[in-house]
Amino acid sequence: MTNGPREGDVVGRSRAERFHDAEARIHRVTHILDDLVPIPGTGQRIGVDPVVGLVPVVGDVVGALAGGWVILEAARFGIPRIALARMVVNLLVDLALGAIPVLGIVLDVVSRSNAANLELFRRHALDADATTAGHEVFFAGLALLIIGAIWLVAVLASRLVEWLGGVLAI
Repeated sequence: MTNGPREGDVVGRSRAERFHDAEARIHRVTHILDDLVPIPGTGQRIGVDPVVGLVPVVGDVVGALAGGWVILEAARFGIPRIALARMVVNLLVDLALGAIPVLGIVLDVVSRSNAANLELFRRHALDADATTAGHEVFFAGLALLIIGAIWLVAVLASRLVEWLGGVLAI
């Protein structure tokens, strides 16, 4: 009789078993948010996310909290930080687009950040060698886009100041 696990004994559930359970939980939430009901006459489905999005602010917050839970579940499972960062960007873009009155509802139907995050989870949860190069390129492009936007605002502000200086000098 032994007092505890011996070296080499498997203690607890396997990573594959934990993945299966986590993936099932994330899939249920994603299905409810993005794909719950088919839209008749189309191949499209709609979830709760665009419906609760009809309620200003509250709907967006509820959708973001559920999407945040998906990301926390993935983080608990230990997927790479860069993949988690990509999931956060997906959620923030969905939140920002969903905040646009009327158009945000349409975009919520088309944009499925939770489904995209589920796919990221599936890709990175079991395969330690899954490439993150695409995420690195994405963030490099995003950084360039942000730098370009800041530069454009600075140039436009400078031109506006020059123009106002000329107008006020008259």
